[in-house]
Amino acid sequence: MRDLDSIIEEIREFSKANELLSYREVEELQNVLYEDEVIIHITIGSVEGYKGLFLATVYRVLFIYHNEISQPKVLEVPYEKLEYIHVKQLNHYVAMELFFAGTKIEIMDLPPDDANTIKDEVNFQIDTYNPANKTGKTQKRKFGFLRYILFIGIAVLTGYIVGPQFHVVEVYDEAITDSLTKEEGEEKYQLEFSNLAIEKGEYDTTVKGIIKNNSDKEYRYISVDIQYYNKKGAIVDSQITSAYDLKPGMSWDLNSSSISEYAESFEIVSVYVEEAE
Repeated sequence: MRDLDSIIEEIREFSKANELLSYREVEELQNVLYEDEVIIHITIGSVEGYKGLFLATVYRVLFIYHNEISQPKVLEVPYEKLEYIHVKQLNHYVAMELFFAGTKIEIMDLPPDDANTIKDEVNFQIDTYNPANKTGKTQKRKFGFLRYILFIGIAVLTGYIVGPQFHVVEVYDEAITDSLTKEEGEEKYQLEFSNLAIEKGEYDTTVKGIIKNNSDKEYRYISVDIQYYNKKGAIVDSQITSAYDLKPGMSWDLNSSSISEYAESFEIVSVYVEEAE
């Protein structure tokens, strides 16, 4: 394992060093990082209301926090298990969803600049560890907008002679009922999807179309989850785009972009709608 002084010196190289070093989770890093494990990027985030440190290292992504009784907790996903990530803007902060093994974990309250840096680095690591994500087998899965999966990772703080070990001790998934397929959304909410098309650009791939509210109700919020696939049908990106206050008879110009150079086709896998009160 690494010594605390070297970890602190490494963190000092980052722009938000003073704020990062004020977190007590820094001290836990000496019990978490492997001897040769280098921090690529580190920032502040939260999971289910618990604030902590979010790291991308040369081996994995980690979220370290303390629970309500001050016990240190660690969530970790090695790059070889990650399938893809999705970043979405939420007010002044960003949320990052990490998809793996048919499930996901969501890191909230990330500063936008840090989130973009980590996303680029993690995508590079995913491609390095998982070349099948470019040309591999189909990985089509549907993840609902409100899917709520809590991973409680407990860092084993003893027996570090051979290095740290982690165990995910509890994983559970609540059923999702609010998110619908595109066809179900069209029927239930009388939404009309038209002119859907994908356009390849020099730096990104864009999905465009028109969504019209054919009902007599006003929709306060509509979210559309678009998955992008490579030539062999493997997921290479997922983007969520949203519209607000869509009144009866009004249309919304759908415009969603992916920076993945491998995106060739797309599918609208989920639609979430909230009616205005």
